[in-house]
Amino acid sequence: MSALLALLAGCQPEVGDPCRRTIDCGLQGTLSCDVSNAPNDPGNQGECTLENCSFGVCPNEAVCIKVYASEFASVVCDPVEEDRSTDDCLPHEVCLPEGLCGDELRAQTSCRRECKSDADCRDNYSCENTGRNGVYVAPDPDDPDNVVTTRICVPKP
Repeated sequence: MSALLALLAGCQPEVGDPCRRTIDCGLQGTLSCDVSNAPNDPGNQGECTLENCSFGVCPNEAVCIKVYASEFASVVCDPVEEDRSTDDCLPHEVCLPEGLCGDELRAQTSCRRECKSDADCRDNYSCENTGRNGVYVAPDPDDPDNVVTTRICVPKP
């Protein structure tokens, strides 16, 4: 019986696995199917994700990523001086390393598959660095100023 349970546990969907609907991501309902890139996928599939995550809660194959909406990142700021000698961003915004104010209220988090190379990602996805273009590892609440970078699987353009 324990061998059967181990086998079933090994077959559970993971973050980044292809899907067409949420049930493809497991019966527990923990993961959901993000189909936002499905029209660009050759198999018309989305990917399993865990939405609204925070630092340290993703499964082993994934990391919590915070994405700032680029359409709202239009005010220029100085990441070194913001909140010290200048205050270009509004109170609900943060000055991103690329020098633009990012809206914390519209930022979204989700678990995304970590990778070391393109070979770790499924077809039509590539292994890309975080820490730029509004895509960051969700901060550690115990050390919010420590900007961590990693590589995640993202859809190819």
